[in-house]
Amino acid sequence: PAARSPRPLSFHLDGLPDVSPVQPESCAESRAVDVKAIQVLRRLLRRRNQMLDLKVNDLLVLYRAIHAATYRPSEGLRDGLQTATRAGGPAGKAASAALKMLAAPAQRNPAILIPVDASQRSPRDRLYPVSFEAPLKELDLLDLHGQAVRFLAAHPPHSADYARFYPQFQAIRRRYLTSLAGFSAVMKHIKAIATAGETANIEAAKLLAHLPVPLQRLLDRLPTQFDVLNDLIKGREVFSNVGQVAPTSTLARFITAKDDNPKKSLAWGILTDAQGVMCISLRDFRPPVTQLMVAGQPELAAQITREYLDAYVQGLNRYVQELYRIAVAARPTG
Repeated sequence: PAARSPRPLSFHLDGLPDVSPVQPESCAESRAVDVKAIQVLRRLLRRRNQMLDLKVNDLLVLYRAIHAATYRPSEGLRDGLQTATRAGGPAGKAASAALKMLAAPAQRNPAILIPVDASQRSPRDRLYPVSFEAPLKELDLLDLHGQAVRFLAAHPPHSADYARFYPQFQAIRRRYLTSLAGFSAVMKHIKAIATAGETANIEAAKLLAHLPVPLQRLLDRLPTQFDVLNDLIKGREVFSNVGQVAPTSTLARFITAKDDNPKKSLAWGILTDAQGVMCISLRDFRPPVTQLMVAGQPELAAQITREYLDAYVQGLNRYVQELYRIAVAARPTG
């Protein structure tokens, strides 16, 4: 029989609807956390009182709130941003916005989204998210820490007037350690709620799962229109610590993901390798940073992110050292 001519087949490819474009970001990484000092501090606090059972991640989360409240940009970074501002154009506007962001006297306490392991309760769900704001003001943690540090600087344990002023220091320390025990209890309670799958984040996700897709998208965008609702359900930062890997693992870093919520500005990924070295990665989506990326200033954007992460790590190490000195200060003899 005669060969048949090929018949053309129709082929139609539908594009994915409403796909969000890739968001620019700046990234940084640090391995300078003094993990041994953190472990020594944890053991010391537990010896003082069993209620002072602060986990490594508890200290990381606590200092993130302190870091947000106390961070100040370096002079070199300010000079670079001011130079870019004077140059004008889109980069100048972005640099000006970055200066305003960094010049805030005290940034708001960040609403942190912490993924909690759900495998023990529901392996299918894998992770349960919980939004959390460290109760710095409620427990007066920042002020009490500052008072104790200033006292030891003015009256070191080896000084002649240490014994005379020790009762004043002891009162401050007692209040401070009691507040830290309260913070530890809050963290335990938050984790218990998350592990049970009872957080507002989880209930919102379950509600959305049974709705039509168009309504899902509408309600999913709703929290971004209201700051309080966004902080409660989605948080402004992801703070994901996967802990220490197995002794035979070769994993050395962890970069966490985030959803497409435009108000989620930072994503912290933390992993401790088999040798006990902690790696912290930071993905920075803050609007002035992404604007600098788009405007052709990736080096300046990277400097903002790198200095922000370095300040966190250096401040964390300093905080751990100061808290150790506060806890170990002995009653005067004689």
